[in-house]
Amino acid sequence: FYAGQTLRQLIGPNEIPAVTIEDHPRFGWRGMLLDVSRHFFTTDEVKRMIDLNARQKLNVFHWHLTDDGGWRMESKAFPELTKRGAWRDYPPKGKWDYSNIVFPEKRSGDEYGGFYTQNEIKDVVAYAKRRHVTVVPEIEMPGHSQSALQAYPQYGHENLPEGQKSYSFCGGKEETFRFLEKIVDETMALFPSKFIHIGGDEVDKTQWRRCPRCQDRIRAEGLKDVDELQSYFVRRMDKYIASKGRRLIGWDEILEGGLAPGATVMSWRGIQGGIAAAKEGKDVVMSPTSHLYLDYSYDTIPTSLVYAYDPIPKELTAEEGKRILGAQGNVWTEWIPTLADAERMAYPRAAALAEAVWTPLVRKSWPDFTRRLDGVLDTLDRLGVAYRVDAPGLERTAFLSTDSVSLAVPSARRGWTLRMTDDGTPVTATSRMVDRLNLAPGTVGRFAFVRNRDGVVSPEARVEVRRGGPIPNPGTLKPGLNVYALKGDFRKVPTVEDKDPVGTATTIDLSRKPVAEKFALRFTGYVYIPEEGDYAFTIRSDDGAILKISDLPVVDHDGEHGTTAKTGRVYLRRGLYPIDLGYFDAGGASTLSLSVTPPNGPETPLPADWLFHQ
Repeated sequence: FYAGQTLRQLIGPNEIPAVTIEDHPRFGWRGMLLDVSRHFFTTDEVKRMIDLNARQKLNVFHWHLTDDGGWRMESKAFPELTKRGAWRDYPPKGKWDYSNIVFPEKRSGDEYGGFYTQNEIKDVVAYAKRRHVTVVPEIEMPGHSQSALQAYPQYGHENLPEGQKSYSFCGGKEETFRFLEKIVDETMALFPSKFIHIGGDEVDKTQWRRCPRCQDRIRAEGLKDVDELQSYFVRRMDKYIASKGRRLIGWDEILEGGLAPGATVMSWRGIQGGIAAAKEGKDVVMSPTSHLYLDYSYDTIPTSLVYAYDPIPKELTAEEGKRILGAQGNVWTEWIPTLADAERMAYPRAAALAEAVWTPLVRKSWPDFTRRLDGVLDTLDRLGVAYRVDAPGLERTAFLSTDSVSLAVPSARRGWTLRMTDDGTPVTATSRMVDRLNLAPGTVGRFAFVRNRDGVVSPEARVEVRRGGPIPNPGTLKPGLNVYALKGDFRKVPTVEDKDPVGTATTIDLSRKPVAEKFALRFTGYVYIPEEGDYAFTIRSDDGAILKISDLPVVDHDGEHGTTAKTGRVYLRRGLYPIDLGYFDAGGASTLSLSVTPPNGPETPLPADWLFHQ
């Protein structure tokens, strides 16, 4: 089968090259997830996604069948799961709203949803098998279970505040486990896969702390806290699934309170969960938000970042690395309501993932992949797939100049046209075409590729030309930058007033953070540029950060996100420039660094002897 896919990829417009290929995959788990709970996809749409993945030799289809957004698998034992739990009230304008999830007892006909009959599921599983794809089902427990618990509230918690619904299954009721075991039995009858995914992520444990039945369980089993109650819950399900000859897999929260003996970990909150599990001798599938959450924008996770991902962390020994089964890309659909939207988010990033988990590290080459990607995109064009391309790659993203600047722009691939605006408006299918141009100071150029067949617009590249250059020496300067701090709950980089600095810094990092999480920092002062030329500045952060030089935005990496990098390029003359870097942490993990690649030089942390303040 895979030889046939390779042959498909080799076929050119008029010929098939005469070659001999000996090939095998680096990893056994080469997966893609499709979330059908938040938004529902028909069996034909699911089959199309399986087809596209199989063409890239991706061999696992992770079917996220249940969540707060809806229950999508028919149950003969518990028919209310789909009679009620598959149909939710539709928020205004059809947008996803986590705070307004209601599954009405009586349907009006205006609800949103759908489900798969057991026969439809068997058909999809057989369809995938013929394409050498294993379908791994996910039945969420103990959290992300509102669709089930609004249909069967008796398996939820007691003693909740008036009007509050259960968000998770009660771990103190024996009837809860009998219910879930019957669901697992039905699931295993439909899916022959070795692994059964139980979710296990993002459990709201405040309800477990309030629930007297959960607290009774903690005391009866000698558990320390609700984390150990979650471990107890997972261990029971692990034991039951193992008794049926299958294996449990769950998101990395199943590590909390102790990992079940036979469990496999799917590491999504970065790579640390995967590292910890592998070091315990457990199997792991890597799926970190930083590289493989394909519902994130292409600005946050470009195709190149997916391609660069190596599933085996450097922290593992060679023996521990054998525990990494592979990697998986995830398409979560809160904001992806249609098949075309799902295709745009998945492709071509899924093709990059496919090569990252198939090809040996020593054979990987991004320039070579981009050359061969044209053939993949030609195939997607023939199939009518609504794929996206990355933003145009520009030689610079910012200029400080007193004169007009000349800008070379990249050529568009077959079937696409490069278009631009210079009046601040977004690029559209009717914006003017361009191959080279001059930009005057005070101009912002916005560039995007537009697909000719349907007018789809790629992510934009932005170039700003601002009048300016190095400033005169402002007087006595001291080493380092001033650092200002602010506590608070932020969703974007805030304005941090430069009143009372908390100190100075010669390194851009979080050593001056005022609290462990939910805070903002600002670094201000001057940066000395030692030679004229093109400079690339790279921010690596979790969450957002913005770098300005002479008030010109050079790197805009704002917004909530995991640890990712973003680079901006600017042409600078030798001399002193004002520098301003803002950062915020929205909670959870946090990191910040700033590096620079000078003309003809390697990337390094921004040198301390370049930084000054008054």
